Amino acid sequence: MLLIYCELSKMSDFDIMTHFVVNNFVENVVNVNENNDGVRNDFHRPLSDPFTLTEQMFIKNFRLTKHLTRYVIDLLRPFLKKPSRSSSIDIDTKVLVALNFFATGSYQTPVGNSRYTVLSQASVSCCIKEVVAALNNPSIFNSWVKLPHTICELNAVRHE
Repeated sequence: MLLIYCELSKMSDFDIMTHFVVNNFVENVVNVNENNDGVRNDFHRPLSDPFTLTEQMFIKNFRLTKHLTRYVIDLLRPFLKKPSRSSSIDIDTKVLVALNFFATGSYQTPVGNSRYTVLSQASVSCCIKEVVAALNNPSIFNSWVKLPHTICELNAVRHE
């Protein structure tokens, strides 16, 4: 395992992503071939776990560390709709899709970045809407966002 990490640390970003995509392709081909009917019926699930990325690539995709991302997922979990069907998008995926959108500013990245999620643009939009609503919940928003309430506080912020 250490050898793989050392080898990956010497690779460029492109090489790391290529390595990651090829490994996921091989893994998914094996999974489909092991299935009796050869049909993959879990397209709502990520093809791979983004938490297996190197810390550098994870931050590049989500702008947060893995530890902080897990914290955000746990923080938002009570405020997000729990999956009601087996084909529903799980909470972790919803948060990761939204974080990727916040990091890149693009709907197209999560839609085309199918090694993490296989979602339509409409599904990505729903994930973002739900996560933003959870972030705007007063119990989360008020504990993380502090706005000045007086002119003196506003002037103090301006001079920082």
